[in-house]
Amino acid sequence: MIRRALAAAFSLALLAVVPASAAGEPTQRTWHGNQIHLYGAQAAGHSGSGVMVAVLDGWVDRSHPDFEGRVLAGADCRSGTCHPGLVRQNCGSEHGTHVAGTVGASNVGVAPKATILPVQVLSSDSRGECTGTPAAVAAGIQYAVASGAKVLNLSLGPDNPGSKNPVIPNAVHAAAAAGAVVVFSAGNAGADIAQDYGNDALIVAATGPSGQLATYSQRGSDVDLAAPGGQPDSRDNCEIAYCVLSLYPGNQLAVAAGTSMAAPHVSGLAALLFAQSPGRSRSTVIARIESTAHALSGAGHGLIDVRRALGVTTSTPTPTHRPTTKPTHKPTVKPAPATTVAPAPSKTAAPSPTASASASPSPSSGVSQEPSSSPTVVAEPTTVKSADDVPLPLSVGAGALVLIAGAAVVSVASSRGTRS
Repeated sequence: MIRRALAAAFSLALLAVVPASAAGEPTQRTWHGNQIHLYGAQAAGHSGSGVMVAVLDGWVDRSHPDFEGRVLAGADCRSGTCHPGLVRQNCGSEHGTHVAGTVGASNVGVAPKATILPVQVLSSDSRGECTGTPAAVAAGIQYAVASGAKVLNLSLGPDNPGSKNPVIPNAVHAAAAAGAVVVFSAGNAGADIAQDYGNDALIVAATGPSGQLATYSQRGSDVDLAAPGGQPDSRDNCEIAYCVLSLYPGNQLAVAAGTSMAAPHVSGLAALLFAQSPGRSRSTVIARIESTAHALSGAGHGLIDVRRALGVTTSTPTPTHRPTTKPTHKPTVKPAPATTVAPAPSKTAAPSPTASASASPSPSSGVSQEPSSSPTVVAEPTTVKSADDVPLPLSVGAGALVLIAGAAVVSVASSRGTRS
């Protein structure tokens, strides 16, 4: 059996980490939350309460205080068969924790009361990148549906755009037939090219603070929606003003950029819509997300709008989309294209349950068949350049920051002058 590696669609291995206590507010206001009109609208969707969102990714730090105990034990499906519990492993600079935080963290999550089901389908390779196989991903999808997840977030994709393998599309089709909304990241190759997951997945491109598609984001006719993913500045630096703020293990926050960061914004919105009206169908939720999005070239139905999707009206002006403070020094980080995309024309019609993969599998089921014609693919490395021991003032509140870029660790001063 030929194994295909799947790379997390994570543009930058750059994380600026700060203790979560520095956030200050129960809900930290961010440019990305402002961009999708999140604030003041979450309550209309009961903050996602009662809705299970599966995060198919690497390891997730269930103990992070900002999850408030809402992360379930989950399963390790990396072998293609799912086993209870997760295996602690740093994958893609703690990619899974960051993605899960965007979905449901108490202070930065789109749906801060949703239940998170972590499904480990990616492992850390020798370079620390996240990789996996189609069999692992398909098994994870089956496990998530059988466990009751209404929304599945997959911030990952094949390194070889355009490669064909029916294992994942079949699993996605079965999940959709069971009533689940399945969300994939579009990929970071900056190209008009898509990966075929069938007609049942939502494919999400990334925007920067300007509201336009990020330069690295894949785009085109097979992309369904756009959501904030961050846009490093002209020197390829990831900062709070430009990138997505979410969780990092050890009661910390971090910023990162990529379509991996965009997809969980859509997953969080789907959770809010399910919570707002528990009787809503998958097709109704998707139709609400797509019909209320703002037109954006290259991004299908456009940029999501939480307030419009939930039917919230307010006369309160939308805050500015980026912080007023700006870092004065920036280390150099260069993203590499980790290709991923997927397609689909109309996503609103529920598929027939006669998919190749069962719609209601056993949580322990695995997927072992892959066509022998499937091309071999390896994970693209992320290229990172950073100068060690460079002070980086970031006005984000109290506490020390640590900059993590590949193997380089940089001590950073906070706005109060504390040092790591």
